[in-house]
Amino acid sequence: MIKRTLCLAGALFGALTFSQVPEYTQYYTQRLGGAIDELEAVIARFDGDAAASGLTREEGFARYDASADPFLNDRGTSIRRVFARYDELTTQLRELRTADPIEKTMSLARYFDSDVGAAALEDFTPAIPASIEGLGFAVAGLVAGYALTWGGTTAASAPFRRKIRRPRVDARR
Repeated sequence: MIKRTLCLAGALFGALTFSQVPEYTQYYTQRLGGAIDELEAVIARFDGDAAASGLTREEGFARYDASADPFLNDRGTSIRRVFARYDELTTQLRELRTADPIEKTMSLARYFDSDVGAAALEDFTPAIPASIEGLGFAVAGLVAGYALTWGGTTAASAPFRRKIRRPRVDARR
């Protein structure tokens, strides 16, 4: 009886936890889009400043590299990181937008950006799953929670089980 109750509690916990994956993914995607918008603004300003000086983007980078001023060398390194981060985040957003629910979760795990993820978690509010995707994750969580709790309680109680001795039957008779 206790084991069934624990398994039911584990199943409900799993369902509630797993059902939040699509909601968190939505928050994360929105934050990712906002981060990309900000990086696009920085990139546009850089490209605009370079064009105003009669330079291409690569020529602007070359100016930073050629400078004897360590500050300008560091700024060149920083702006290159902005461009690289923009490429990484836009790739992730493209994959998230075109993926099915399971692929979204895998993509989120594969490309997870800790800055975007932490910001999304700050604003995250759990929600009742009203979509097929959310219900699917809830069912998966229900099954996983039950199975993990059943396995854990079975393993934990194994040393305390009484062994039932069965009478030996003599096969020679």
